[in-house]
Amino acid sequence: MKFGVIGGAGRLGATTAFCVGLRDCVEEIKLMDVKENFAAANVMDMNQAFLPVSRTKVSLAKDYSDFSDCDIILSAAAKPFSKEIKDRAQELQMNVEIIAPICEQLKKHCKPTTVVIVSANPVDVFVYIYQKLLGWDKKQFLGLAGNDTIRLKWATEMITGKEYANIGALCIGEHGGGAIRLYESMTYGGVPLKLTQEQQSQIERECGDWFRHWTDLETGTTTGYTSGVTMSMMVEAIAKDMDLIIPCSTPLCEHLGYSTCAMGLPVKLGRGGVKELIIPQLTPERRQELDQVAEKISGMIASANY
Repeated sequence: MKFGVIGGAGRLGATTAFCVGLRDCVEEIKLMDVKENFAAANVMDMNQAFLPVSRTKVSLAKDYSDFSDCDIILSAAAKPFSKEIKDRAQELQMNVEIIAPICEQLKKHCKPTTVVIVSANPVDVFVYIYQKLLGWDKKQFLGLAGNDTIRLKWATEMITGKEYANIGALCIGEHGGGAIRLYESMTYGGVPLKLTQEQQSQIERECGDWFRHWTDLETGTTTGYTSGVTMSMMVEAIAKDMDLIIPCSTPLCEHLGYSTCAMGLPVKLGRGGVKELIIPQLTPERRQELDQVAEKISGMIASANY
């Protein structure tokens, strides 16, 4: 199985490629970027780095025709991140113009069975747009959503002192500011975990403040390592047909009645993409929150004329 990366010179694309290579789950990784020399440098470095730990080879994709034999594509193409970006709506206006040309090339050169993973924000909007433009099966389109759940568990460990590995938790809905944290279904060691209202408020603050702290550093980049680990898990699950249950942004939220957007929900991932949508139990209050998130994402999609 082969994995192609659009944006293979950038922090997120290169880190994901490196994490995938360490998992030794694909035959070849192909990197493409408008900064071809940077992508070529990553190819040279990764090929040597993988030798002691992986059989995966890395090559430079000079144009989209080089992706014709790829089974999975990551589109990490996005405009440079900056402190001036205040919300997902701003990111939408920055990144939407680059999507149509990418999809035109993917449709021309790639197999219609290719699984497409999207990472540019607002990811829920772009997953929907990629599927609409390419027209392939909705199960093949996935967006990065697992980071919200990772940060929920991270904040829970910090607030409660409980070990991350034993915390069961889930975020659904919009990636980022509109993430819905399902506190009522959290577990620890398989046993229901009841957090106080104060603990929940502290977790909300920690998760909300995290991204603000990141942007204040003014690095000019988005996160790389957390996203790279999460997306490499997705790639491995598809390549090895693992039936891994993981939160992803998916247009299959239509099965909950949301047909004009994509959003983060737990899915079972395997060969070909989503094998099953896992619908979590929701209180009436959570369902109302999800309705509001769907309306927000659908509104952004409409504002982009899709």
